[in-house]
Formats: sequence, C-alpha cells, structure tokens
Amino acid sequence: MKKVRSYTIRGTLLAAEVKKIQLFDGQFDTGFVIKKFVIAPKDINDAEKVQCKLTTEDHSHQTSWKWDQTSEIGWACWNTPTNSRSGQFSLIDPDAIIIEDLFIDATADSAEVINYYIELEKVKISEWRGALAMVRNSNQDV
Repeated sequence: MKKVRSYTIRGTLLAAEVKKIQLFDGQFDTGFVIKKFVIAPKDINDAEKVQCKLTTEDHSHQTSWKWDQTSEIGWACWNTPTNSRSGQFSLIDPDAIIIEDLFIDATADSAEVINYYIELEKVKISEWRGALAMVRNSNQDV
C-alpha cells in the first residue's frame, strides 16, 4: 500500500442524519484510509452529548455501535460522562480501506448540529486488495 495524497473533509450534519461522502474515483486500485475522526457540537459550550460513526454502507440512522460489523469503521463521541468528568472518544479501524463511499451517522438530541473532521489518506493498492476491501466494506466477513 503506497500513500498517494492526504485529504481533509469537514462539515456539519444534523442529529439523526446519515450523510454520504462520495470518495470513489472510478479506480479499483486506489482506496482511502481514515487517519483521524473528531466530532463536536456546533455550540461547544452546550452540555449536549453527541456521537457519530463512520460506515461504508448506506443505512438508516442507528443509535447503536456494532463493532462486530466490518462496515463500521470509525466511532467518536463528545461530552460522554465518565466517573469524574465528561470527555471525548475517537476510534478508527486502521486496517479499513474505503473503495467507494463513506457514510457518517450522527446521534444527539433532535435539531442538534454536529461538526465533523475527517483526515484521509488516498492509497494505491493492488486490484485484488481493492476487491477484498469492497467485500469487507459490504459487511461480509473476510
């Protein structure tokens, strides 16, 4: 796998929205690897708890995280309570290669606007690895 270029994608979405981020460049020998995923409410002084997940499959909004599904590749939350304070959490699957599209699914109180920031690397891969990544992106066990 050879790094080709870095990209930053950032924007906002509403709670309960699933937004499609089109990445497919028409080639099956290139893909994208997520390097960083961060979220925050639009009003950071708000006490709102927000969470988002990144998936490689289009689906309706879901509030649960399913780490056993290979199509879920990134998770983040803001203002999540712990024993002593609230904090942030972010985890990405470093082995996931996105060939076609990325979806971001947001959870918070209704009408809450959530900021997102995603750093990606475009990588050059073999066609067989691209085919394997597409199978994995479609939530099939490989």
